[in-house]
Amino acid sequence: MSKDKKEKRSLSINPFVLVFCVVFVMGLLTFVITPGTLVDGVYTELPRNELNFNNFFNIFRAVPYGLKDSANIMILILIVGGALGIYKKTGAVDNGIASLVAHFGQRSNTLMLVAFIVVFSVLGGFLGWIEVLIPFVPLVVAVLLALGYDSMTAVAICVVGPMAGFMAGPTNLYTVAVCNQAAIDLGFVPADYDVLTGLNFRLVLWAVITLVSIVYIVAYANRVRKDPTKSLVAGLDVSDIRMETGDIAANKLTGRQVIVLITVVGAIIMTVIGMTRGFNGVVWAVDDVSGIFLCSALISGLVGKMKGHEIADAFIDGAKGSIGGALIVGFARGVYWVMNAANINATVIYNLTELLRGTSPLVAAIGIVLIVSLINGLIPSGSGKGALLAPILVPIGLELGLSVENTVLAYQFGDGITNMFWFSYGTLLIFLGYGKVSIQKWWKFFVPLMIIFFAIAFVSVGIAVSMG
Repeated sequence: MSKDKKEKRSLSINPFVLVFCVVFVMGLLTFVITPGTLVDGVYTELPRNELNFNNFFNIFRAVPYGLKDSANIMILILIVGGALGIYKKTGAVDNGIASLVAHFGQRSNTLMLVAFIVVFSVLGGFLGWIEVLIPFVPLVVAVLLALGYDSMTAVAICVVGPMAGFMAGPTNLYTVAVCNQAAIDLGFVPADYDVLTGLNFRLVLWAVITLVSIVYIVAYANRVRKDPTKSLVAGLDVSDIRMETGDIAANKLTGRQVIVLITVVGAIIMTVIGMTRGFNGVVWAVDDVSGIFLCSALISGLVGKMKGHEIADAFIDGAKGSIGGALIVGFARGVYWVMNAANINATVIYNLTELLRGTSPLVAAIGIVLIVSLINGLIPSGSGKGALLAPILVPIGLELGLSVENTVLAYQFGDGITNMFWFSYGTLLIFLGYGKVSIQKWWKFFVPLMIIFFAIAFVSVGIAVSMG
């Protein structure tokens, strides 16, 4: 092996190692940082924990507890992996993608890229979906690889599409609504205050951010299609995730395979309806999505004339390929768990937000974007972080001349932009894993776009502040 190849391999960091290192460091910091609590924005110090085996052991306890706390997402990942194993075994997915490429792909590749980005951005921005999109990502990656794009393009659409839309979030209940509801509960705004106030401004932001995402991704995709050597993942072996389209005539869909594809589409439609409107008055959660894909997979296996043991074997094989993605969610969750167990979340948040006091409205707004971006690496949950931060950020913002809308908008950018950057966000690692893209390669692609997003954020909060 050449020296260059050895150096490139040595620079590749396993995400499990990376995340556990963060867990370990945060575990050590729990003996340095003073514990505390935040109740309705009021910070109170707690007695410092003594250095003993039980506390030190939290570093290792964080992983199983992180896995436990992330069980529903892990189950979804494993079941979706198993379902894909059954779908592929019937031949419906491969032949379906071959037909799609034959009839649409070659004539309008760029149009399909744009369509995927817009659809994902709508789902992320208006419904707040990110984790719920896990079932769709492997199929979208397979389609884009079959169209001749590289894995980075496929992953970029699946990551930037929903997460950039989530960042703008015109009707994002997980960030905008949570923060505004906290402001209502604490009496900072009237009880009849609209939790989605500022919708028109966010709609414009969503359109701008989506357009920027389209231009950036399509420019890279077309550049790589013209010259594959310019791909950031040149030489990456994706033979195991690329669907073989081969000769279209040989891959003609059978009647049974069409029915299998209908069950897949049916599961997707029921997921959208269940998560938005619900059935019989019950709005679906992640576990319900897992259930509908399991049901779809079993029906597909029977329609595909697979025997019971063949369905089971295909499901297990598919789930095996998803184990790594499922586990990384629990490892990443361990970062939050070890901080929460030691009660240092409140201390970190309080001390960072105190840096805002005494600044001007514009500096405070930009500061909120940056501070929330930093905290997002430790507490990825948009709604959980909003519930903790809103009671302390809103009064500080009001004190410095920021309206509630300004503060929430700044929080929204801080939470959303770095969802696409932090390796402690398990869902990002799952999406990258589906395309076999390393976090380092992803950073090389995304960091320039992240800088653009931050520039948009700073200009947007500046405009919002000037508008009052």
